[in-house]
Amino acid sequence: MNRNQLHDQNLKFVLQQIFNNHPTSRIEISHQLNLNKSTVSSLYNTLMSAGYLTELGLGEASTAGGRKPTLVEISQDYGYTLTFDLGYRHLHALVTRLNGRVSKYDRIDTKGKTIHEMVDRINEYIGQIQKQDTTSNGLLGICFSIHGIVLNNQVKTSPFIDMDGVDLEKIFSMAYQVPVVLENEANLSAIYERDFNGAHGLNSTVTISIHRGIGAGIILHRDLFRGEHGDAGEIGRSVASIEMDADGQPRFMHAEDISSEDAIIQKVEEQKGLKDLDRDAIVRLYREEDPETLVILKAFSTAIGGLIYNTMKTLDPDAFFLNSPLVEEIPDLLKQIRSVYQTLANDHVNIDVTQNARLATVLGGCSLITHRVLGLDNYELNFERPTTEPVG
Repeated sequence: MNRNQLHDQNLKFVLQQIFNNHPTSRIEISHQLNLNKSTVSSLYNTLMSAGYLTELGLGEASTAGGRKPTLVEISQDYGYTLTFDLGYRHLHALVTRLNGRVSKYDRIDTKGKTIHEMVDRINEYIGQIQKQDTTSNGLLGICFSIHGIVLNNQVKTSPFIDMDGVDLEKIFSMAYQVPVVLENEANLSAIYERDFNGAHGLNSTVTISIHRGIGAGIILHRDLFRGEHGDAGEIGRSVASIEMDADGQPRFMHAEDISSEDAIIQKVEEQKGLKDLDRDAIVRLYREEDPETLVILKAFSTAIGGLIYNTMKTLDPDAFFLNSPLVEEIPDLLKQIRSVYQTLANDHVNIDVTQNARLATVLGGCSLITHRVLGLDNYELNFERPTTEPVG
C-alpha cells in the first residue's frame, strides 16, 4: 500500500475500534492497534474534525499513574439511518443513530396496499422524521428488508408484494441523496444474530426465518453468503416430498408448502372449518390444547427438525437460530424441533430461537446500512441489542 492507502486503512481501524469499544481513549486505541501515539492522535483528530466523535470527559488513570485519558465514543448527534421491512401486512420502520443505538420504531399497517402506496407512506414517514431531527447531518442512509430474492441491490423476486417495476434504490437515493441498500429479510436476521448478540462466539451460523414463507440467512466464516445469483438460503423452496397424482404425474411439495406460518394457518382453517385465522389464533388454539392444532404443530416441528438436519448436512454450521414469532410464542415447539433433529442426527447442534424476532430484520438492516455509511463494509462492528422494545 502507498501512504494514502495506509492512512485510509488505519483511519478505518481507529473508527472501528471506537465503535466497538465505547467509551475508549487514544491510548487504548494505540495499544489495541499497535500504532504509535502520534499516528493515533492524527487519525483521531481527523475523525473529530469530521464530527464523527464526541468526547465524554476524563477516565481513570492507569495503575502506573500519569495523565487521565480523554474518553470518546461515536457521536449520536452526527446523523441517523432508517430501515424499512416491507412485510405483507405491516411496514416496520426503525430509526437508529450513527452509533447504532435505536431511537424510534414504528409498525404501520399496509395490508392490501400496493407498492406505490407503500412508497408514498415511506416518503411521508421520512418527512415526519426529518421534521423532528436535531442531528448535525440528518439522514445518512436507508436499508430495505425484502421478503424475496435480492441481487445487485435490486429485487429479483417478490412472492408476497408485486413490485410492479419499482426500483427502490433509484427512487430513494435520488430523493434523499444517501446510500440505499436492499437485502433479503432472512439474511438480515442472520446479520442481526452476528452483530447484535455478542457474535455468540460462533464462526458460521444459519438463521431460518419462518413467516409467510421460509428462508435462511447463512453466515459462513463471519461473512454473509448469498450465492452466485442471490438464491442461497431459499430452503423453503427445497423439495420436501413427492406425491403422484391420479394421472401418475409427480406432484412436488416444497418445505414452505408444509411448514410455513401460512401453511399452518391454512391447515388449521381447513381442519376446523374456520376463516381468517392468524398467528395469535393458532397460539390460542394450542394453549387450549385443541386436538387438530396440536397434530398440525407436531407435524410442523417434525418438518422443521428435518429441514435443519438437511441444512446441517449441507453447510455444517456451528449453530442454528429460528426467527419465528410462532416458536417464540410456543417454546414447546423448540423442544420438539430439537428432539427431531437429535433423533435424525444422533448428535447435538445448538438450535435456539432468535430473541425479539419482530425486530431482528430491521436491526440487521441497521447494521448493514451503518457499515455502509461509515465505509466499513468489510469490518466487524458490534452493536448493543435494545434491552426494551423501542416504541414510536
